[in-house]
Amino acid sequence: MSYSISTLRTRNLHDVFGENDPARRRAAIDEIFTEDCVFYESRGVHRGRDEIDRIAGAIKATHLTFDISHCRARGIG
Repeated sequence: MSYSISTLRTRNLHDVFGENDPARRRAAIDEIFTEDCVFYESRGVHRGRDEIDRIAGAIKATHLTFDISHCRARGIG
């Protein structure tokens, strides 16, 4: 399936890095990322869906009370 850059950016923010439920997060990762995807962040480079799932969960775990919908309401993301 093909998505616009805007849709991919929004889904990545909300459905991957903003998702609390691990099963829903993984389903989104499997849908929007290729097997050979790479995620770069300040602590390293993460390759593949499993690594993106792991790091997205770790990042979300450090910000459990952050509600990404507030960004959506303000037009961010």
